[in-house]
Amino acid sequence: MVSKKRKVDAECRVFNEEWGVKYFFVETKDQKASCVICSESVAVLKEYNIRRHYETKHLSTYSKFSGKLRSEKYESMKRGLEAQRNLFTRKFAENESVTRTSYKIVHKMEDRGKPFTDGNFIKACMMEAANELCPEKADLFGSISLSTSSVVRRTEELGENIDLQIREKARNFLWYSLALDESTDLSSTSQLLVFIRGVNSNFQITEELASVCSMHGTTTGKDIFMEVQKTLQDYNLQWNQLRGVTVDGGKNMAGGRKGLVGQIRTQLQDLQIPGALFIHCIIHQQAFCGKDLDISCVLKPVVSAVNFIRGNALNHRQFQAFLEEIDSDFCDLPYYTAVRWLSCGKVLFLFYKLRNEINVFLTEKDRVDPQLSDPIWLSKLSFLVDITSHMNELNLKLQGKDNLVCDLYRIIKGFQRKLSLFEAQLEGENFSHFHCFREFCASIAEDVNLDFPKKIIRDLKKHFLERFSDLDRTESDILLFQNPFDCNLDDVPVELQLELIDLQANDLLKEKHRGGKLVEFYRCLPDPEFPKLKKFAAGMASVFGTTYVCEQTFSKMKYVKSTHRTRLTDDHLKAILLIGCSNSKPNIDDILKAKRQFHKSH
Repeated sequence: MVSKKRKVDAECRVFNEEWGVKYFFVETKDQKASCVICSESVAVLKEYNIRRHYETKHLSTYSKFSGKLRSEKYESMKRGLEAQRNLFTRKFAENESVTRTSYKIVHKMEDRGKPFTDGNFIKACMMEAANELCPEKADLFGSISLSTSSVVRRTEELGENIDLQIREKARNFLWYSLALDESTDLSSTSQLLVFIRGVNSNFQITEELASVCSMHGTTTGKDIFMEVQKTLQDYNLQWNQLRGVTVDGGKNMAGGRKGLVGQIRTQLQDLQIPGALFIHCIIHQQAFCGKDLDISCVLKPVVSAVNFIRGNALNHRQFQAFLEEIDSDFCDLPYYTAVRWLSCGKVLFLFYKLRNEINVFLTEKDRVDPQLSDPIWLSKLSFLVDITSHMNELNLKLQGKDNLVCDLYRIIKGFQRKLSLFEAQLEGENFSHFHCFREFCASIAEDVNLDFPKKIIRDLKKHFLERFSDLDRTESDILLFQNPFDCNLDDVPVELQLELIDLQANDLLKEKHRGGKLVEFYRCLPDPEFPKLKKFAAGMASVFGTTYVCEQTFSKMKYVKSTHRTRLTDDHLKAILLIGCSNSKPNIDDILKAKRQFHKSH
């Protein structure tokens, strides 16, 4: 038996306008009938249900209204009900906007590492502005929740939302790499930062802070490995997806047996997974090349003179006044700090430019330094100013986020070629790329001994060659990734050779490679034609060349967890760093959807 399709209209399930005046009912937005007298709703749009409600509850009171009087009474009550509902809707929307504003302000606060208690100060400032500019809106501004407890709660929720976004992206990673570093905060807690860079099948690169691991006990290679393993489990990442690990030079990190690198190598061998790339941070290596130079004959006297001037408050004030009095182009001298990458070059440069003023000042203080009048020592100083300037320029090129390892390697190889050029030019007494040294040599009558400059260049070449030997061993992979059109097929893995032949024969793709960014080029490669090459490139794109992102985050951490906030909890520190360092913005709409109601607070 085939049942006939029921027609809703035939069952009177469409609201009839006549029911309004007849039974004091109105249709709501959710297609229900609502009584304008008592606001109760009738789910099923049947005249029987509506009539029963009216006759049972309101007939005795409203039967006396008839004709035009009844119509006017209905319209009046209808307008009242609509106004009441609009007020509720407007109030709900207003509360939602106030809550959204609270989240946005907290996001700005934590993005800049401001204390939780600053919310009260920000609210006080807003109230002053509101009372002056729009007093009719002052109550609305006053309802924004920025108390300390509200800011703490908002910070936790924003951090959780960013963490969820990163986890969602991690599910689609084809390859991922890690950058790790460890430092101690002001409360003597060791904080391990684990950054992750993942690439999915669409060649979209995600570089994010995956974890802030607070280590209150030992920080051995095994301890760090356990934290890394826990992080990978949290993000559901497998060891066979790991393409690279980049660390600094600490033994607990880079140690080949008991360090983190050794622990990961053992894990990969046990799982019979081909080895990942292990890279010692390129910026650290470059900085070590400079520190390995024996320049103490120049640096020690410079540091001693600077400390004499800066270490005594009176000396410092008098030196600054002296520079102002003679209308010097420079107003002060910086301290030398060994751990700062650019410190040596900056100190030497300013010391050289102020050498005459420093000599006069020290003489007046009965602290004559004969080296400031020695042309041999000054020639060494002028040469070190130039070479450290070149080193600082190199360091700045290596800094930054989202750099590809091939770009960093190209910069290092380029500098090594510059060193060869410098060496050849010094042999021919050509000082074209050493401006201070050339200027000093021209200012004295006698010839300058070039033994010291030549030794510095030779030592730099040696240190660069030794420290980047590990990276040189992966040169073939790096160059293949950087330019697949300019490589010898015999030097590439067998599984990529056939696809490379097809790629190199494609003039359109060759033009795309020349004209666009490398990541965009690989993203546009057709998957069916170049699956293996694209997978290889995705792995190389995921590799960190430096731990710059870790160093940058440690700087923020020291600002956030300052001497005034040493009791900041580990969870709150992680949330603040996630908000401040993440490329992902918190999705406030998702946070608000999870809330059933919005409360105004103090």
